[in-house]
Amino acid sequence: MKKIGMKLWMGMMLLVVSMLILLWLFQVVFLENFYMTMQINKLESRGEEIVLNLQDQEGNLNDIQIMNMLEELEAFIYTYNTSLQIVDATGETIYQMDNNNDQPFTGMLRRQNTQILDHTLEGNKARSLFKHPRFNTDYLIMGLPIMSMDGNHVEGALLIMTTMAPVSDTAGIIKHQLIYITAILFLIAFGIAYMISYHLSQPIKKINKAAQEIAQGKWDIQMEKMGEDEIGQLAETIKDMAASLKQTDKLRKELIGNISHELRTPLSLIRGYAETIRDISGEEQEKREGHLEIIIDESERLGRLIDDILNLSQLEVDGVKMIPEPIDMKELLESIKNRFMDLAQKKAINLEVMLEDELVGFGDYKRIEQVMMNLVGNAFNHTPSDGYVFIKAQKIKDYINIEVINEGVKIRDEDIEHIWERYYKVNKTVGESSIGSGLGLAIVKNILLAHEVDFGVNSHDNGTTVFWFRLPSGNLGIKK
Repeated sequence: MKKIGMKLWMGMMLLVVSMLILLWLFQVVFLENFYMTMQINKLESRGEEIVLNLQDQEGNLNDIQIMNMLEELEAFIYTYNTSLQIVDATGETIYQMDNNNDQPFTGMLRRQNTQILDHTLEGNKARSLFKHPRFNTDYLIMGLPIMSMDGNHVEGALLIMTTMAPVSDTAGIIKHQLIYITAILFLIAFGIAYMISYHLSQPIKKINKAAQEIAQGKWDIQMEKMGEDEIGQLAETIKDMAASLKQTDKLRKELIGNISHELRTPLSLIRGYAETIRDISGEEQEKREGHLEIIIDESERLGRLIDDILNLSQLEVDGVKMIPEPIDMKELLESIKNRFMDLAQKKAINLEVMLEDELVGFGDYKRIEQVMMNLVGNAFNHTPSDGYVFIKAQKIKDYINIEVINEGVKIRDEDIEHIWERYYKVNKTVGESSIGSGLGLAIVKNILLAHEVDFGVNSHDNGTTVFWFRLPSGNLGIKK
């Protein structure tokens, strides 16, 4: 497979070669005809000016009129290297001059001249371009009629003859120079194409090498800054991706440790107490019921962990599918309170709901209910006995502001930055202090992002922590 540098070089050289071919096509094939046409048109235009000046002279054409224009005629002859003849209406020559003094209006040239003259004296422009058989030179004879002041009859004719050899010679010189120009341009293009392809391909090679290292699990890649263009932006994106993958890999390893512990602990307890019931406490009713209660609690905790894993996977893979509708906030929050009342009594936590009457939010009811369950559950996990958990809702302008407030330990600023990440726990110590799966807040984040609402967390020095989010008021709605 061809390398990208070679592809770039070949593409640029193909462009250069195409341009050179086009240049040769116009310069070699069309140049002479184009240049000759341009010279002929220039002669004709200048000749028509002389004819107009002759027409402006009063009376018939005569030597006196010619003498008045002698300087202009001589300038024309020497400027354009031509021979010039002025005849009257009868065909008699009034003025004739040749730049080379070789009497061109003789022999074969005279025959061509006679044909042009006859046609011109009829009031028509005439032109003849032919090659001299003996001199092998291209000649041009042009006839322009000199009309009367009223334009009703022909008073004479202006005949111009010139050799086209200078035109051919000039075209030949240009073609010869084109060979050297082409060689120089090709060498310059070769060098520039090589430098451009090299400077474009080298960063891409480095990015490719970095991507290969990432594919092999090497996250600590070193890439220098490559500028502000698209390639530089791609390099920065690769570096950011490597950092993100490194963080994900770190979280994955933590997940394995956390999940292993979370699964092993309830399973060990379930197995231990099941064996105890079988071997020891089978006949003691009170002890047996206590052991069975532990088995049930740990089974429920295991089920919640599995539900969290499945919910987060579904949210991240399939996205959050919402059915937005008005939400009676009082009904929702009272329902959440009732679900946690048994746990609140068991842990001696004061659970209260504070809200204004008739608050209506707008969102997916089941998803917002899941958000509240996770936030309140998280608050209970981090609230000590005899502490408090408050659920508060109030209307602020066009939004409903919902807060879950709990008493506990201040969350460090460095932990707040990562608290919404999956598997992240504020207390990384495995044990009783490491409560929850580390997935609940990640689920909350995905749902609230799908609702496109503001949310956040504030933790104060007195140990009070506030998780909050805002829903549109019921009459505003949300983006689907």
